[in-house]
Amino acid sequence: MARIYQVPSHARGWLTLAIIATSLPQLSDGPWWQSGLLLLVLGWRALVDRQRLALPGRLVRLVLLLATVAATWQSYGRLHGPEAGSALITALFALKYLELVSKRDAYVLIVLGYFVCATILLFHQGPLAALYVIGCLALLTASLAGINYSDTHARRRQHLGVAAVMLLQALPLAAILFVLVPRVAPLWNMQLDSGQARTGMSDSMSPGQVSRLTESAELAFRVQFEGQAPPPRQRYWRGLTYSYFDGTTWRQARPPGWSDRDTVYGGRGPQPDWYRDLRAADSGPAWRYRVIMAPSQQRWLYALAVPFTDLDGLALARDLRLVADAPVTGPLSYRVRSVPAAGAGATLDGAERELMLSLPEQGNARARRLAGEWRRRYRQDDALVRAALDYFRQQPFFYTLEPPPVTGDTVDRFLFDTRRGFCEHYASSFTFLMRAAGIPARVVAGYQGGEANGDYLQVRQYDAHAWSEVWLDGRWQRVDPTAAVAPERIELGLRQTLRNLGADQDGEGGGAFNRVPLLFQLQQWADYVDFNWQKWVLGYRQDQQRAFLERLLGAVTATRIALALLVAVLVTTALLALLVLSRRRDDPTRPLEREFRRLRQALRRRGLELPEASSAAVQSAVSGRWPGAATAAGHWRRYFEYLAYRLDQEPSGGQLRQLARRRRALLRALGR
Repeated sequence: MARIYQVPSHARGWLTLAIIATSLPQLSDGPWWQSGLLLLVLGWRALVDRQRLALPGRLVRLVLLLATVAATWQSYGRLHGPEAGSALITALFALKYLELVSKRDAYVLIVLGYFVCATILLFHQGPLAALYVIGCLALLTASLAGINYSDTHARRRQHLGVAAVMLLQALPLAAILFVLVPRVAPLWNMQLDSGQARTGMSDSMSPGQVSRLTESAELAFRVQFEGQAPPPRQRYWRGLTYSYFDGTTWRQARPPGWSDRDTVYGGRGPQPDWYRDLRAADSGPAWRYRVIMAPSQQRWLYALAVPFTDLDGLALARDLRLVADAPVTGPLSYRVRSVPAAGAGATLDGAERELMLSLPEQGNARARRLAGEWRRRYRQDDALVRAALDYFRQQPFFYTLEPPPVTGDTVDRFLFDTRRGFCEHYASSFTFLMRAAGIPARVVAGYQGGEANGDYLQVRQYDAHAWSEVWLDGRWQRVDPTAAVAPERIELGLRQTLRNLGADQDGEGGGAFNRVPLLFQLQQWADYVDFNWQKWVLGYRQDQQRAFLERLLGAVTATRIALALLVAVLVTTALLALLVLSRRRDDPTRPLEREFRRLRQALRRRGLELPEASSAAVQSAVSGRWPGAATAAGHWRRYFEYLAYRLDQEPSGGQLRQLARRRRALLRALGR
């Protein structure tokens, strides 16, 4: 027995558009077979609707289901997890379209579509993604309206209008739930492999590695200060410390004896001695700011020295770095209080001192001899450091993005032969010289500077920088040998420095935006919108919510939150109900009814009052009062009835415009 379709034809178009739009984000990031599956489903469904092909039987549907599950397993190696789960649910959403016969099938399909919309936000969290999801929700809701709309003459865009009204009515309730419902770790805080490239600083540094980052204008992070931002010369964003040198590459290393107690999460729990020493020195000026970091797929974060935070999941390491308890796979917002004076509480025990003085047993003999000469000449460490900086200032060193390659004894080759390098060359050679002279030193990598955009700073990959820290006067002190060679790099930033040096700016790194002011301003405006989205929406975490609720409710208790939520929902629902009930129930909904009402209102203004009447009564009344308009009234009536009594098709926009022209012609005839 043939199955009777219960889903109106005017609703299937919305369903098709909803399936395509909702699946596109997953198709752009997922395996190739998902696109093929969607095309197969849409093509098969189109042939079914044109009665050229039958719906697949149970066996065919079972084969497609098993093939989809197998393909998901082949692509991801599992069926669980956010990536594989999202791919599978999106594929099943498309397959369900092949089962669409009854209204029940349509309801299941639409509900499944709402769930697929939620999975989009697992991987795309910007404001444009939110708008796109709202558009998908509108298409799904328009499908729901079309399924339950009995009038086959209604235009499809009327369904979209109903969906838009429903979404607008839901927005106040959504805002209340967002603000008041207690924040818990949401789905989009899960560890995801979003497919984004791993950009930024690496856990090792070799010649040329940092300079390659200057080819990228990708955003590293944004910073908003409470009050005035520090001057450019103080914007050193520490991320990593390199303590081990093998003659070519600097790497992270931990001294023997360091353990998990050398990382303090959130400033809570057991506090080791080194952390208490830092807290004891926590005095003097401090910078308070918020950082919104772009995905880096790494654990290290960026902050000014010395950073303190009480956020869960963030920690202060013993080498004064800020780290997260998991790789940063999505935008991460965190608040920091940096106190430079707290560095006076740092300690350097025997094992750490030995690591900070370690050098390869062989190699770079000329650099060792130079450091030895300085050591014999200067007995004070600070005097030796000044001598080393004077050496970089007085000798013909050059700052460049394209230094000649150095091999073998890389420090010697740079210090005495090429003398052309980027920040990693200067930081590496300076740190080597300090260790060779008996002064504990390490390389620090991160970013330097930042460009203002409104009330926050943008720090991009081309702001990557490396410098040195030396142990002087019982604390770690920053020494930047690059500033001795190219001080404008610190004061003006990399881009302006290279422009002053006459470097070619036509390559990558945002040069195109810099050359076209309009495009650059559009980029800045888009980034400003995205920053505020990250700050107020994605950054609305437990701490922010608690602070807001304390201002709103006083003491934050479960009872007060429940009462506030109940009152807000009831008030909003009551206002929406009054708005809906206050609408006139006699307002026409069909386009033809609205057109008929316009004519009656125009005739009423001319003194002809018509009760509820037919088109024939309108023609008769107009012809009796204005005989000269009888012909125009007849033209209007015949065309109106032609459109009104077609049972198989609703009037198009062009036909409605033609009817409006005949109405206006009739009204003009009344004045003759």
